[in-house]
Amino acid sequence: MVLFNNIINTFKNLDKKIIKIMISGLKFCFLITLISITILLIYIFISKYFLLYQIGLLVFQLSLYFSIDFIVAAFVIDTIKKQIK
Repeated sequence: MVLFNNIINTFKNLDKKIIKIMISGLKFCFLITLISITILLIYIFISKYFLLYQIGLLVFQLSLYFSIDFIVAAFVIDTIKKQIK
């Protein structure tokens, strides 16, 4: 419970510019996720090409990795910024 409260407090104390960049990055990742879901739905309903499934799954994984990367990068950049001051 203490670790969870520590993470929440760290998130609340992030710099406003960093939060703005992180939210923009997460919106971009959400757009990529919607594109991957569209590709996977096209595979399910229209096409039976396995390559389309692999492309959709790869794009979905890429969007998840990017979203995690934006969150972790926000925490790291904020920590470095606070240590410099």
